[in-house]
Amino acid sequence: MKRALAAMAILLFGAAAQAQAPAPPAAPPAPPAEVPSTPGAHIVTGQAPVVGGNAAGARERALDDAVRQAVDQSLAAMMDPATRAAQAKIVKAIGAKARSYVPRYRTLEEGETNGVYTIRLEAEVDEIALRRRLEKGTASTVAPPVTPQKAGAPGVLVAAADKGEGSAAFVTGLVAALSSAGVRARAGDPGETTPAGATQAAARASLEQAALVTAETIPEGLVRGTGRVAVSCRANVRLLAAPAGNTVAERAATARVFVEADKAADGAGQCRTQLGADLAGRLAGTTTAGAGTGGGGGDLRTVTVDADVVEPAAIPELVKSLRGVGAVSAAELTRVTAGRAEIKVRTRAAPAAVAGALSRAAGGMIILSDVQTSGDTIRARARLRAGAVPGAAGGNP
Repeated sequence: MKRALAAMAILLFGAAAQAQAPAPPAAPPAPPAEVPSTPGAHIVTGQAPVVGGNAAGARERALDDAVRQAVDQSLAAMMDPATRAAQAKIVKAIGAKARSYVPRYRTLEEGETNGVYTIRLEAEVDEIALRRRLEKGTASTVAPPVTPQKAGAPGVLVAAADKGEGSAAFVTGLVAALSSAGVRARAGDPGETTPAGATQAAARASLEQAALVTAETIPEGLVRGTGRVAVSCRANVRLLAAPAGNTVAERAATARVFVEADKAADGAGQCRTQLGADLAGRLAGTTTAGAGTGGGGGDLRTVTVDADVVEPAAIPELVKSLRGVGAVSAAELTRVTAGRAEIKVRTRAAPAAVAGALSRAAGGMIILSDVQTSGDTIRARARLRAGAVPGAAGGNP
């Protein structure tokens, strides 16, 4: 009897203690989702590693990342997973030109932390243009626009100056980029890789010049904390007159790309494509100028650079940078309004090639961002670099 009473007392005591135990704290409520201030806009965050202390370059890559996310979110709302998988090539092509579908964005927050630049945007996506692109597209690969080549257009034979894999692979991309810039171009055969062989082959093919290419690709490894790898490439091009063989010009350029670690094999190709577009823009003007075939100024096209200028002192620096692009024959400031400048450029190169070359030829006084092309118009934002002294470079546009 005593044992039964003791057991009952223990049970009652345990039940009372359990009843008096404090309840576990409730989980904190989830923060409310941030609502964009504009219908059709998206709140997105982009990140990019800062390599070699180049915060400005990291900012541009982070901005690209954020804009791609905004466009991708709009695509996800328009397409079910099965349709998206069937039109993967079109989706990839749209992602490569994501900025053209984001007419406006507002920076909410940005900065560098632990070697990574982060930017948070409210990006407005042009969903009408996006739908038109989806309706127009097909499952086939979209071919890049090619500038029609006139019968009298100058021509160049492009050959590898050494037997390295980087040079041979780069030749193909450079030929394609030159063709897009309106230059008749073909790749040299293995026996046409010396100055004498290349210039003689160019003359036989009725091409006025030969370009000897030396290129290499350098894997730089994993960028810590990002899951991406960096790949850089560089190339030197020696332009020779055919059949004389005298040197017309020499050009050198470098490029760097960042790809996901599991796609490292694609990095070399992407880097060579970017570098080829840059060099093609520089070579196009040199090639046409040195052709001596009576091309004249009639083959030049007019491209308008519409610049959003933060400081007026950045305008002459922008004009100077444009005149430094090899494909540009002339650059003249035609109109200045509050916060904007219009510059007319005469060139034989495609606007995309000029825009790519301009992004890399910008002088040390200014920073270019948001460089986009639409038809024969290049839009960009120019501002003075931190610490730059207005007017230090001197000269008028």
